[in-house]
Amino acid sequence: MISCTVLINLLLIAFICVFIVDISGAIDSLKSAIKWVITKGVMKDSNYTLKPFDCSLCCTFWASLIYLLVIGQLTIPYITCTCVICCFLGFFKSAILLLEDMLIKMIQLVYKYFIDKNI
Repeated sequence: MISCTVLINLLLIAFICVFIVDISGAIDSLKSAIKWVITKGVMKDSNYTLKPFDCSLCCTFWASLIYLLVIGQLTIPYITCTCVICCFLGFFKSAILLLEDMLIKMIQLVYKYFIDKNI
């Protein structure tokens, strides 16, 4: 039996991974810092891969599997749910960016309304 709580947690793990890897830029900063430390300050760019940490699909897949293992629910149906969620990570990223753009536009419209009304 598939639990709603576990599915919601898997979706939240996907959201967190997409946000950290694809949107925040934290992974690029981490890769730059690692390269800077390894080369003793000579190089600091992030033009290399650090899988599974710089791939939102890999990060979500492995984090979800670890979560399922920890809660004792590492079963075929949940692994399949994880794979399906991973298939839609591009949609997650687009939806997050769309929501951000919509909120920015709403704030701009409200600001423009109040400025135009001289309030």
